[in-house]
Amino acid sequence: MEKLAKVERDKKEIEILADIWEKKSNKSMKCPKCGGNLVLVQVEPVSDAENAYVPYDTVVECTFCPFSIHAESFTILGSVREFDEENVELSSWSPSGSRVISRYEHALSFDTLTKLKKSGELVEFLVVNKQVIQIIG
Repeated sequence: MEKLAKVERDKKEIEILADIWEKKSNKSMKCPKCGGNLVLVQVEPVSDAENAYVPYDTVVECTFCPFSIHAESFTILGSVREFDEENVELSSWSPSGSRVISRYEHALSFDTLTKLKKSGELVEFLVVNKQVIQIIG
């Protein structure tokens, strides 16, 4: 029961974080609790030997109320290689320049992923808590 509650809480946080970064949304950088402005702070790099990218300890907090979320975030410039309803496989390059295939859970629309795979377009993906939540740019 406790594990299920944590999974639901984590899913809700990912939804909140996806809304926060969505530029077209009226929720962009607005607190989901009070509507105040949010501040995004990337604190320090997190040591993760299994990750080809450098994740940062990230804090999103409200300037008005005590709302805050702590996460690890980073971006990847790459293209969609494969995907299904839950996971996406990205072709990209590590910071050292080597070719990398990465697989993450995602919160992106099926239509968006279909268009990106067809086009082969390089885009910047925002990864938060090891889940692709947004396309930047």
